Amino acid sequence: MRTVSFLAFFVLLLGSNPAGAAVTADSSFKAVLATKPLPLDPSLSDPQWKAGAIGSDFQNLTVRKPANLKTSVSLLYDAHNLYVGFHAEQAGIPISATQTANNIGFGLDDFVGIGIDPSGNGSQAYFFEVTPRGVRYQQASENARYLPAWQSAAQIQGDSWNAVMIIPLSILRYHAGALSTWRINFVRQIAANGEHYTWAFDGTMADAIVPQWPGFADARFWPALTGLQTSGAGIARARTHGDFYALSSTGSDRKLFAQSNGTFLPEDIRHLGVDFTQPITSTISFVGTLNPDFSNVELDQQTIAPQEFRRALQEYRPFFAQGANLINANVAPGNSFVQPLNTVFYSPSVGPFDRGAKVEGTFGDQSFGVLSFRGYNQLTNDEFDDTAFGYKHSLPNHAFIYFADGVMAHHSTSGNDSTFEVGTEVRDQRTGFVGTISTSVETGSWVPAPGHAQSTFGFLDIHKPNYEVNLGYQDITPNYNPIDGFTVNSDIRGPTGFLSFNGNGKKVKNWALSLFGDRFTDRSGEVHQADSYVNLQAQFNNQFSINIGPQVGILRGYSLPAVSGDCSVAGPDRSYFTGYPCYLNGRSDRFDLMQFGFGYRDGTPTPIDLTWLYGPFSNYELHQFILTTSRPLGKHLSFSAEYDGSQQAFFDGGHDSQFLRRVSLGDSIDPDTNLSVSLRDINGTGGFAIPGLNLTLSLHHRFKNEDELFVNYGTPAATQTLNRLIVKYLFHFGGGAGI
Repeated sequence: MRTVSFLAFFVLLLGSNPAGAAVTADSSFKAVLATKPLPLDPSLSDPQWKAGAIGSDFQNLTVRKPANLKTSVSLLYDAHNLYVGFHAEQAGIPISATQTANNIGFGLDDFVGIGIDPSGNGSQAYFFEVTPRGVRYQQASENARYLPAWQSAAQIQGDSWNAVMIIPLSILRYHAGALSTWRINFVRQIAANGEHYTWAFDGTMADAIVPQWPGFADARFWPALTGLQTSGAGIARARTHGDFYALSSTGSDRKLFAQSNGTFLPEDIRHLGVDFTQPITSTISFVGTLNPDFSNVELDQQTIAPQEFRRALQEYRPFFAQGANLINANVAPGNSFVQPLNTVFYSPSVGPFDRGAKVEGTFGDQSFGVLSFRGYNQLTNDEFDDTAFGYKHSLPNHAFIYFADGVMAHHSTSGNDSTFEVGTEVRDQRTGFVGTISTSVETGSWVPAPGHAQSTFGFLDIHKPNYEVNLGYQDITPNYNPIDGFTVNSDIRGPTGFLSFNGNGKKVKNWALSLFGDRFTDRSGEVHQADSYVNLQAQFNNQFSINIGPQVGILRGYSLPAVSGDCSVAGPDRSYFTGYPCYLNGRSDRFDLMQFGFGYRDGTPTPIDLTWLYGPFSNYELHQFILTTSRPLGKHLSFSAEYDGSQQAFFDGGHDSQFLRRVSLGDSIDPDTNLSVSLRDINGTGGFAIPGLNLTLSLHHRFKNEDELFVNYGTPAATQTLNRLIVKYLFHFGGGAGI
């Protein structure tokens, strides 16, 4: 209570200032047709740019005030391309332009960007960004691996800079029409002070550090771009495209591959395979894969942090990444606000598979996806043939949404498992009211007796520019656990809720105070899980930031029967997931942590962050710290370092600890080539990881014809260096990757 009182008093000291008027979702702008193709000339000297001038009234989202640096934008189009021109003034603030390789180091430099939503409801939306050196970045809402071919150029002119983009219509999915309407937005980052500008603005928009910003969830606030002529002869369309890979490896560990539980086990090597996409309509595609590669762990997901709940990993494989948001259609999956979201389909749980097929896309206000994949787990001798689907109807302003998704899994050794989920959401933009409810049912031989399980979640929410109130209820029956899904905990039912306030003031750029809580009982009537969380975040004008507050949790575990189905004798194993039906030897463990986080220059090219947590954590007292920093070294090199520690003092005596040290060096050799070297050392056993030394080297080059070469030694997810060198070549054919 003393902590909560202090945080509340601190909030009063910060004050609050609202942002001024801005472009909103109700605004409308007519598209301008170019009379001839515009050149890739950042001087913006072509007179057509003046005809396409669309606006300069940006808002500073970070401080929620009108932007004090002017940004002018011009937008035109023809049958083949979108043409976007920016003029960014930056007097008194250094222009950051350190990166030289495309798609590397996003957020370290200044950038301007355009958001494009041809679907009108956010189901297929895009961002394209360019830095003062013309370095390109892009994102797509339906594909985390979106990597198309497009053009950009930029030039610095004293204390301002210009940028131009040429974006082919063929790399966008859009509904053909004589006079189409899209949604658009323009964004800008000033890296030196970590501030973000947006042309479209709503008070409920959230700021974040790149790459969490800019976000597709804000597409409902973007204004309309009307009058686009996107049908007829000569209009560019997406083409059949794909990648054929050839892979070779050497080294004594070349047959060791990462498993979903973090271990490395021997599996047969795949040398050839293909991923391809065949457009069916302008917004619907058939996606296929044969013998997909599973050798490269492209994201370092190694941690030593002890976990109260199961960790959620990120998907990187092309077949699952494309259209992932269309398969997982639930707009508000159940959770307790302090743990990962539950999902019916969680593709990282699927190990190596042999082939897959998918149809996904949008039509009108609908989005959908259906996929099927088959494979054989050579570690468990399990043959599987699984199908997943998703469907969502959403109005452009998200005022009404309904959805359905599910998985039908057939495993030779694990059994059959079918899960179906439906739900709806309503939203009133004027009042800020949001209401949602979803329920899913699981049946099959995979589910323990009585052979079926269910999960239901719903909430009511009021979301205003400076506060949000949410009350919900969750009910997950014992043993609900879809075989291809992600379920953090089962056998829980009870209320959830949170209350948050945010604002800005004279001494702070922004602040947010959040209070979360839940209390779940199991079918025995005992409290299975209870959490409360108070957090204050503030970013000051002097570029310091804080993130402090307590998290208090209770998680009840039970002994598993020595013999399945026999409740008379308890075995040695325990589970937090459920004690049903026996509930043997119930014990409630505390997971309480007080967090103190301090940052300097977050959101800039040279951040420094320190986080310290302490408190009773299960059967020991935990002290944990995390120190990270990164910075560019000249025009080509970048450096990052991390030092983590976990110390555990057990209540029944004894002490243990684990420390992680990591340094990485990146070299942006040219716009299409980058080299990275990383060294990580983990010692001690008092944490989440296995001790080991890991050295990794990675070279990536993208050729002018869009083919790609990868040369990797080791793997970033291993706890020790794997003696393994992989050379992989991607032969690309057709249109841009990930479309």
